[in-house]
Amino acid sequence: MAFDSRFIDELKMNINIVDVVGREVSLKKSGSSYKGLCPFHSEKTPSFIVNEEKQIYNCFGCGEKGDVIRFVQRYYGLDFLDSVDKLCDEYGIKKPERGGGRSIDYEKYYDINAEAARFFFSKMTEGPNPGYTYIRGRGISDSIISKFGLGYAPDDFTSLTKHLLSKGVSGKDMIKLGLAAEGRRGLYDKFRNRVMFPIFNTQGKVIGFGGRALGDAKPKYLNSPESEIFLKKNNLYALNFTKKDIADAGFAILVEGYMDAISLYQNGVRNVAASLGTALTDNQAKLIGRYSKNIVLSYDSDDAGVKAALRGVGVMRNAGHSVKVLSVTDGKDPDEFIKARGKEAFLGLVADASAGTAFILESEKRKYDLSTDIGVISYISGITPILKSLSPVEQDIYVKKLAGEFNISESSILAEIHTDSAGRIDRNERTRSFERNRRNNQTLDDSDVRIELSLAVLAMNNTRYLKNYEQDGIAFRSGLSRKIMAVIKTLDDGQENGMHSIEMERILEKLDPEEESVFRKFCKITRIGPDDEAFYKECRAGCKVSMLKQRRLEILSDISVAEKIGNVQDVAKLGSELIELDNLIKETMEGKNA
Repeated sequence: MAFDSRFIDELKMNINIVDVVGREVSLKKSGSSYKGLCPFHSEKTPSFIVNEEKQIYNCFGCGEKGDVIRFVQRYYGLDFLDSVDKLCDEYGIKKPERGGGRSIDYEKYYDINAEAARFFFSKMTEGPNPGYTYIRGRGISDSIISKFGLGYAPDDFTSLTKHLLSKGVSGKDMIKLGLAAEGRRGLYDKFRNRVMFPIFNTQGKVIGFGGRALGDAKPKYLNSPESEIFLKKNNLYALNFTKKDIADAGFAILVEGYMDAISLYQNGVRNVAASLGTALTDNQAKLIGRYSKNIVLSYDSDDAGVKAALRGVGVMRNAGHSVKVLSVTDGKDPDEFIKARGKEAFLGLVADASAGTAFILESEKRKYDLSTDIGVISYISGITPILKSLSPVEQDIYVKKLAGEFNISESSILAEIHTDSAGRIDRNERTRSFERNRRNNQTLDDSDVRIELSLAVLAMNNTRYLKNYEQDGIAFRSGLSRKIMAVIKTLDDGQENGMHSIEMERILEKLDPEEESVFRKFCKITRIGPDDEAFYKECRAGCKVSMLKQRRLEILSDISVAEKIGNVQDVAKLGSELIELDNLIKETMEGKNA
């Protein structure tokens, strides 16, 4: 049995095609899409486009196009089922059984929900009713009612069930989708006297409903149960309408409720979606990340809203997103605020949104009495794990802010961050922090890049040196040299006897146009000379000097921290290490120039 359509839709939603293609094709951002050299035909000018929003690829050179599954089929030479298996295995996605089990007709469930949505919409719009009175009273226009398919569930026990039965829908299917329940007198409607918000997936199919009570019925909001077609953790309300607006704006505003999303949309803030009344999930973060990785959380200012925002900051950061938190003034929610103050005032709140870290630190203050010294000490101690988790640059920013706010020295805060329980500098943490920053913000001198490219040229002319590089621990740190070396290793056939060279053109065809131009020019001006070994030893020495200088920066950073916190013993120890390192750099440089 083949995989059903619903599972395939869920699979494609949870896997970003840019990640999959990017593992095999060097992609560069180009407008709202990504561009690279087509892996399916030979070309030197990129014509292969990957659209992250639509989750498709298209080559304008050879005409090959499709979704993420099609790419895996074509690139790895697999059939459809094996391609799905490969993606599931790589991303840890559980596959449904493909044995002799009965196939589920998901389209049937989509059609039933669509029929229910049409029924609710007709009851909302066909004449006077409490639902229409309520929604118009909330300031929602007829055009928005129609746009979002808002409906009304009559205050009647059997109106929907009778309608669906007349359309041939079974009671069993109604119960499965949460539209009806079984009582002593038979089927009855689950949604009664409620304004109905149909929930669509990003393909525009109705997957569930949210119903807002108009009377005193509990709960205030009644949602469809999770079913074969509705998983809250995988969907966001209104995203089917707003995904293009989010991509165009360059950021998404996430709110808690249906009405918040609808009201913002009506008032011109259309890059918005709602989290279906649940805490944000990893899958929702992945989903919104298809359209933008810049997120503004706009939740209620009560304790529950703050708690949800704190969790949301963590979820979004884990997904690699940049996240801010918007605080709605005057105790209003986004719906109330934009109606009272208008679009420009709300956009002003967006502009003033707090960075995720600032919001977390501000929220932590509520736990302490900051009017006392003990409270301040406890607060600084309590947020130390948060400060430790930050990048060095972000950490530096917040250390300065905290020092100014509480009139305490930066060195005192740094002592909390970088010392262990015995009062010693946590060297491992310093090293990890430095390495994270080095990897994320690595900058190399031009001379370092030239040395690495020279080694790449040497390996191109004689692949025997690949083994030398490995044995001598040569590290290629520039992006271009790493890519060229990877290409050379791929093209090397492993010959061990005599010299084995690789034609430059075979390497160039694997590079992007800009990379090709740089390497071609470098090859023209590089003259290795008659003695390969002497050339290699000179380059090797240059690499060693570069690595020693990198270590020197680490030691200077440690000395700076030790001086600030007054750790004289560590300053002396690090100073001695620095002197030894400077002597080693000098010796290496002299040997190189000898």
